[in-house]
Amino acid sequence: MGLYKVPFSFTHEEKVFGGYLSLRQMLYLIISVISVGILFLNISIIIKTILFLFSISICMIFAFLKIGNIYADKYFFNILKYLLRRKIFIFER
Repeated sequence: MGLYKVPFSFTHEEKVFGGYLSLRQMLYLIISVISVGILFLNISIIIKTILFLFSISICMIFAFLKIGNIYADKYFFNILKYLLRRKIFIFER
């Protein structure tokens, strides 16, 4: 019996929660709800508000924004991998 490689490419996510949200999107929503804990820190109200709005907006962008065919979180992680990878510099004269 022969084994054959089957090419596959997943460009969509399965909507698990109510047919509207995928697991990845639900995790970002849970993280944004947990960020309410920022409001219980002993710092000024302005810093609390800025941190809370920043974390909520980043989580919502990562969960729902698509850039081309790629979700924003995967796009961001690809940029980070590019910036942090080891680079080879070739100096020529």
